Amino acid sequence: MALASLEIDGAIEPLRRTYRACLERATPPDWTEPVGIRWALTELGARTPVVPPLTARLRATAADNAPGWPSARFTEIINDLANHAQVILYSQFWRVDAGRTYGVSDTGLDWELAWTAPWEHLVEESRTWSLLKASEAPTGDNVFVAPTWIDRTDVCPEENHRSGPLLGCARFTRRA
Repeated sequence: MALASLEIDGAIEPLRRTYRACLERATPPDWTEPVGIRWALTELGARTPVVPPLTARLRATAADNAPGWPSARFTEIINDLANHAQVILYSQFWRVDAGRTYGVSDTGLDWELAWTAPWEHLVEESRTWSLLKASEAPTGDNVFVAPTWIDRTDVCPEENHRSGPLLGCARFTRRA
């Protein structure tokens, strides 16, 4: 993450190799290391997250410091992401007050996905857990949600780069 913050473009390939190593050793995609590497690759312009149209439209633009989406629209965002085959890893809530941003305690509901399941199952499992979280989430005009999600290509990058099979990617293949 520091490499991205320092805008070191030469870090892209080493970061990709490091991310691939995470996948090969089956590090869950919601753990700190792969999350940080994906963030760094995104910041360096080497990864483009999938943002479905409705989710893009609902992104908060009113508050200067709004970190994400209005929490009142969380259910719509969850369904939009899942309808576009995105897996929600976790969500954080923030309150913007007098130009400052504060973390908000949420339901405390956390889940652990069964990463050996087919991708479609992971999408629906994350939708179910996220909708449960949304039903108890804090709301308000100044409360925002920042979900973290991934696309199937984040766990099977050869679908993007065709660089050969990645260990464990077969578990995410579509079943007939």
